Amino acid sequence: MANPEELRKQDKKLPKQRRRYPESLVTKSLWVMLAIVLVGYLISLL
Repeated sequence: MANPEELRKQDKKLPKQRRRYPESLVTKSLWVMLAIVLVGYLISLL
């Protein structure tokens, strides 16, 4: 496992758009999970 400090230094070298990409992927997967939970909850109510 890489050192977080080293990863942060590497991130600073990258342009900001490249850096923000993984974060947006995480939030997208969070929204997908939330949607699945909501759908499952609605189905269980029926």
